[in-house]
Amino acid sequence: MDWDAYRYFLAVADTGSLSAAARALAVSQPTVGRQVQVLEQALNVRLFDRRPDGYAMTEAGQGILELVRDIDGAMAVIERQVGGENGRLVGKVRITAAQGLGTYWLPAQIHRLAARYPDIGIELSVCVPAVDLARHQADIAIRLGDPGDDSLIGRRVARAGFGLFAADSYIERRGAPRSLADLAGHDVIESTGEIANLPQARILRDHMAGGRAIRLACDNLLTQFAAMVAGCGLLALPLYMATAAPGIRRVLADSFDVETDLWLLTHRDHKATARVRAVAEHLCASARRDQGHFLGR
Repeated sequence: MDWDAYRYFLAVADTGSLSAAARALAVSQPTVGRQVQVLEQALNVRLFDRRPDGYAMTEAGQGILELVRDIDGAMAVIERQVGGENGRLVGKVRITAAQGLGTYWLPAQIHRLAARYPDIGIELSVCVPAVDLARHQADIAIRLGDPGDDSLIGRRVARAGFGLFAADSYIERRGAPRSLADLAGHDVIESTGEIANLPQARILRDHMAGGRAIRLACDNLLTQFAAMVAGCGLLALPLYMATAAPGIRRVLADSFDVETDLWLLTHRDHKATARVRAVAEHLCASARRDQGHFLGR
């Protein structure tokens, strides 16, 4: 059987829905559903229960999950070793990053990489939850906050800042909050689903406890950003994204000022892989060069 069917099974098992798995794999939702169905028919067993709130693994699905994970990791190792490319600056490097970094910072770095290493191709996965490096789903991860896995080689490459922003049109209509207590009387764009636990979202939610009802809740950072620009409300935002749109301004800069570490992570197996090391060093140097940009300076 085509291994891809198992890869789609893993994505649905990790994300809990066809739509989230499709985003993680950069394919369409029907493709994911079709591949899962192919695998179930081939194995003659139901692997997921279809529920209104997503896909839940059956006992049969749970039974093969860790086996499939182990095979997936082993295949990634085989691909690197048999390819004979460990010592050459040739081949594909898979990078995973959160949506903001993957949209507003990484493309420029990939452009510079292409000029410096023309024989290295980049596969970029922009998704939440984080792709699992430990199981070789990616070669390099760029993460904010706790790197979360002792089996990985990590470097703290920068500090990233977060602030509270609103469109000029919103401030003209509603005024700007003068203190954190004022947030209770303002419209706030809330984070739900896969982005609910972003550091800036958690802190803003704490300040809003007991305040007015959330006017907009959304599970996509780019949609939130567009809603904020349109004047829907206040949004906690990475500072490096704030330069991307005119007509917005920062509010409560002194009292809502959040910083967290930016980590670059690779798997220990990649220490001998020249192309991964080269890309990692390039991104590390770029992040340190752009420290001021990450802090909104």
